[in-house]
Amino acid sequence: MTSAASALTIDAPVCRYVDLDNFTDALPAQVLSDDERARAGRLRFPVDRQRFEAAHVALRQALCDHTGLPHAALALTTGAFGKPSLAGHPRTQFSLSHSQGLALIAIGGRGPLGADVELLRPVPDAASLAAAHFTRREQEALAALPAHERDRAFLTCWTRKEACLKAIGVGLLVSSQSFEVGLAPDCRSVELPVAGRTLVLVLGPAPARADSVGSLAEWRHTEARVQASGAGFEGGPMGPMPSLSALKGMTDARCAGGVA
Repeated sequence: MTSAASALTIDAPVCRYVDLDNFTDALPAQVLSDDERARAGRLRFPVDRQRFEAAHVALRQALCDHTGLPHAALALTTGAFGKPSLAGHPRTQFSLSHSQGLALIAIGGRGPLGADVELLRPVPDAASLAAAHFTRREQEALAALPAHERDRAFLTCWTRKEACLKAIGVGLLVSSQSFEVGLAPDCRSVELPVAGRTLVLVLGPAPARADSVGSLAEWRHTEARVQASGAGFEGGPMGPMPSLSALKGMTDARCAGGVA
């Protein structure tokens, strides 16, 4: 269940927005791993490949700046469900998201992080997407808003759910309809039921930009109790939320594990 908690804050992660279409950096694309280059190579359009590579090079540069390590010393590993980490530096937590030509990088140290960003734009299929991925209460709250407020509210809810799923990094184990993040613009505590446990996260907005909506989630602790389904919650284990861009024919790539 989600509860408003205005006193809660994300533990001061360093956030960086990157313009992927005008990205220049000292690090060459050769710093990318074989897996990253293979993923980029599977993208159909050159602009998508360029943006993917730029986002991942920018992530490495941000990690170099944060840790003081040279890029050759950065060893990124992935967990069983694809959540990345920096080998040998468990207190350096990070997450990467990109939406078309905009990337959001978040780096912190208190607990596992999730970040998600979406460019602000019309979402004509918002109602059907919400029916598939939001809780009943979230759907009702979205439908009750004036039409001119729904796109931002939908993208806010969407990025919050993505950020939570990226923070915990458990892939197929969690349905986006099994937890509630709400639409109100406050920082809040969110409980996610995962395999008989309750994971508690703090959820808040990314630094504001006029052209996008971004969310951050930080995993604080785990409560060893079974989460009972509350009113308005439905759905069992299912796949991660799909990319909005893939659903709508746009050019965005993202994985639920934490790196786009």
